[in-house]
Amino acid sequence: MSYDLKTIFSKNGLLSQYLSNYSPRDAQLRMAQKIEQSLKKTGILLCEAGTGTGKTVAYLVPAILSAKQIIISTGTKNLQDQLYRKDLPIIASMLESINQRKLNYSLLKGRSNYVCLYRFKKALDDAWYNEQTQADLQIIRQYLGQTEFADIAEFDSIKEQSSVWSIVTSTTDNCLGKGCPDHDDCYVLKAREQAFEADIIIVNHHLLMADLKLKTDTLGELLPSAQTYIIDEAHQLPDIASRFFSRQICAKQIKDLLKDSRRYLAKSPASIERFIALNNDIRRMLDDLLMVLKRYKQRGSWSEISSAVKPLCDEVLYGLRKLTVFLESLSASSIELESCYKRSDKLLSSFEELTGTTPASMIHWFECNGQSFTIQLTPLSVGDEFKQQLDSTSSNWIFTSATLTVNSHEPVNSHEPGNSHEPVDSPEPVNSPEPVNSVNHSVQAGLEQQRQHNQDKLLFAHFSSQLALNDCQVLKLESPFDFSQQAILYAPQNLPLPGDTLYTSSLIKAVLPIVEWLQGKTFFLFTSYRAMYEAREILQHMDLQLFVQGDAPKQQLVDQFKKSDRAVLLGTSSFWEGVDVKGKALSCVVIDKLPFASPYEPVLQARIKLMQQQGLNAFYQYQLPQAGMALKQGAGRLIRDINDFGILIIADPRLFSKSYGYYLRKTLPDMPVETDFSDLQKKFAMMKFNVQAKTEAQ
Repeated sequence: MSYDLKTIFSKNGLLSQYLSNYSPRDAQLRMAQKIEQSLKKTGILLCEAGTGTGKTVAYLVPAILSAKQIIISTGTKNLQDQLYRKDLPIIASMLESINQRKLNYSLLKGRSNYVCLYRFKKALDDAWYNEQTQADLQIIRQYLGQTEFADIAEFDSIKEQSSVWSIVTSTTDNCLGKGCPDHDDCYVLKAREQAFEADIIIVNHHLLMADLKLKTDTLGELLPSAQTYIIDEAHQLPDIASRFFSRQICAKQIKDLLKDSRRYLAKSPASIERFIALNNDIRRMLDDLLMVLKRYKQRGSWSEISSAVKPLCDEVLYGLRKLTVFLESLSASSIELESCYKRSDKLLSSFEELTGTTPASMIHWFECNGQSFTIQLTPLSVGDEFKQQLDSTSSNWIFTSATLTVNSHEPVNSHEPGNSHEPVDSPEPVNSPEPVNSVNHSVQAGLEQQRQHNQDKLLFAHFSSQLALNDCQVLKLESPFDFSQQAILYAPQNLPLPGDTLYTSSLIKAVLPIVEWLQGKTFFLFTSYRAMYEAREILQHMDLQLFVQGDAPKQQLVDQFKKSDRAVLLGTSSFWEGVDVKGKALSCVVIDKLPFASPYEPVLQARIKLMQQQGLNAFYQYQLPQAGMALKQGAGRLIRDINDFGILIIADPRLFSKSYGYYLRKTLPDMPVETDFSDLQKKFAMMKFNVQAKTEAQ
């Protein structure tokens, strides 16, 4: 059956019949039409769809109507679930009358998101778990038969942080593969089998990258080949790709191996005594290495400390060799011990590689996390490797997000951020000849269109260069929200610079009158946990309901915030995106500092050094664009609906006192700026009145 996207997206079209409060948006239709064109040919499309465009519906409609095999990758598992359980069923049902068939779609996550039957049964036999873990095991046992794939997200009554999940799920390391007694009933395999038969598969970026890497490295695959890949929240992909092209080892992997080996050795009591001695020695060695690493710093360059920790690393290597020989001698006795031997041999090789010489074009670094440490080799650049894997698919790729573009122009006559000059807009050309006929009109329109396209490609350059996406189409769509009428940017005055020890307390003191005036309804977005916890200490004495990241799962905190009065939510980086609160529950978003990555990050340091060696200005061509994209994400939490209104507070005085603040302000939507509290109250009251009057008139 034929169809017309204009009709589907019109005021009285299919979408208006299936989606409550649907209203046509020109940007949404333009995005759908561009994606429809892209689905008909091989190539790459980069599409930035501003907040409120409705990009999910804009790509789902043409994707379903194309009747192609499509993989849709999202930034998080929460977004996966929303697509699979909410958005896709509605749009698929709506389009059945056009397609004249039922869409076959599936959801696929990494193996650690599914209950492993074998490990679950083993856990039931163990009696040493604490009372809460035992209770969680019984909940899983009760509901296991009622679930198709045993996705841990379906077990709502068990906390996300419960220790039971690490016990009853498997990893690539500890999966027994075809030798598993429960192989034929494996939930992971069932989910994959369904995915291979689906028209549309919903995955996340981590699984997508794992599949691309597996296809390249071993000719294996986690996902079927697709004709089209749609990458939502694509701004996250460069960072995730960097992690997947890294090589790493962590102390937890070794300790998990020791724990599993001890469990499986119960079948061989004669070997337990020897193993216990090995176990104790290796754990002591790992703890000693962790203690020494922490003395240096939580995160740093491996080359700076490698000679100092070499004796300890040699000890760990010696212990791993002994463990590997020991497990090899028992590997024939059971499939579990054979698996442990293979894991030990692999960890031995990895530890030797990752504590040795740094390979060319790699960043060698370490990180201490709680009672564990990680040693990593990260590529200086992932673009060429990612593009090679992308090209090997022979598919068309669509990358979309609300934040893919950013201004990244370097100031004239300056390479120092502190001494740069704000750019001046180029004047309009004078004495331009007037078009004399319709042909000239047509030529001029074509030239203008090409000029705009070239300008837009420059705005996408920071994102595209990170993934080597050189030959691609671009589409930049502005938000349908009128930020000049719906939002006010407030800049507190007389705050110290962010490096001052009193900065966070001064910030809270400056914005607290606004928070109390608004009766809460505020998000605080912090750039560090330290600042968030300091703010918590101050705010917990106020007459406010306080929700703090880490106290409960992210979505649960957001849901509680929506339902509460006089509520304030505190979060760090993961709350800067993926948080959607419409309506009266949210009136203010406070960003504590400009979101520059720490200059002490070893990966960032190495990339800055490489750019400097290439004669590039790393601040203006990398650090500033990265901060701009993050700032857009954080600011995007405020206005989520055409009837929303609110105040964006960016407390960092550098936004106006430093010349590079001009570039960051240009990344934000155009909105009035206020610095006086009493004037802010007047403007907010007027804005509220105008928005509410407009809403009532609709």
